[in-house]
Amino acid sequence: MGGTVVSPRARLVGDGVENPANAEALAEAARMFAVPCSFRDSRGLAEHLPELSTVDTAALLGGAGPLIAVDNAPRAESVYRAGTLHSGASIVVGNERRGIRPDVLRAAAKTVQIPMPGRGVNTLNVATAAAVALYYLLDAHGRRQARAPRPESHRPTLLLAVPRDHVEAGSSLRSAAAFGWQTVVVDDREKVWFGTPRPVRNEARAAARSHRNPLHVVPGGDAWSSPPGSRVVVCAPDVDGPPLHRTELTGPGTVLVIPDGDGWEPRPGAEFARVAVPGAAGRYRLLTGIVLAEAARQLGTRTAGAPRPPRRGMSYGSGLDLTAPPDTDLVQPWELTHY
Repeated sequence: MGGTVVSPRARLVGDGVENPANAEALAEAARMFAVPCSFRDSRGLAEHLPELSTVDTAALLGGAGPLIAVDNAPRAESVYRAGTLHSGASIVVGNERRGIRPDVLRAAAKTVQIPMPGRGVNTLNVATAAAVALYYLLDAHGRRQARAPRPESHRPTLLLAVPRDHVEAGSSLRSAAAFGWQTVVVDDREKVWFGTPRPVRNEARAAARSHRNPLHVVPGGDAWSSPPGSRVVVCAPDVDGPPLHRTELTGPGTVLVIPDGDGWEPRPGAEFARVAVPGAAGRYRLLTGIVLAEAARQLGTRTAGAPRPPRRGMSYGSGLDLTAPPDTDLVQPWELTHY
């Protein structure tokens, strides 16, 4: 499950992961960075994945190297500012809903989080988060400076070029929303997002967290072209160009293109940025997450203004939970628009 052992620098550990598809994607993220992958299996993953590489609690907490927890826990530092790892570190990501268990957080030498400036969705798929963390904890030295304090004026247009799988496309759109994009263009020649059968559409929208996601998805393809005078930067692992983190990915008029494989031909004059990973290229969601994280890092974060004075008088709040009685099916508002 974890592939051949590869590097003593670190290992990736999934703590309490329960979705077998996510476990397989985590193993692919580890292969991208040539590190082994193990799981502290408390959710019965081994029943679905017989070749799963596991680690028990004693071995995880008492290992020779430090524990690095990837979690948005209080006082976690930005993964962009994390220092060089000591050899043999265990980089731990947690359960899809509950995160990392408290014993690992207590034992961790460092806890890092991936900053999420998005308005609706504010988390990544667990495998995408692992790929982003590995990229910054193991590589990406010599990075460009961030642009703060006015990041939105430099946010590039984003084009997802010819995604080949509807779940990978949906997860990539989830990442785009989490990293602060409000509009994304999709060149959907493989018909994974627009005009798909209802079951495929529902799976794709679920992967994108569309019910919590204010993202506007625009069809691309032959009918869409980048604005005149724009600067097109194609980001992929197999292109001839400088490393991603040393390439300017932002700025007015910039179009950031992330192709899924080699099925998209850039126009003449396009620039290229190489997603430098030591292992296999990995799934589309993993590559997209790394590119978007680096673009978001280069954009920086808006400088906080002066705190607002407290409101006078009474204040009001509202908290309504959507619940489903037995034998009923909840329909999200976005689904109604497709009837």
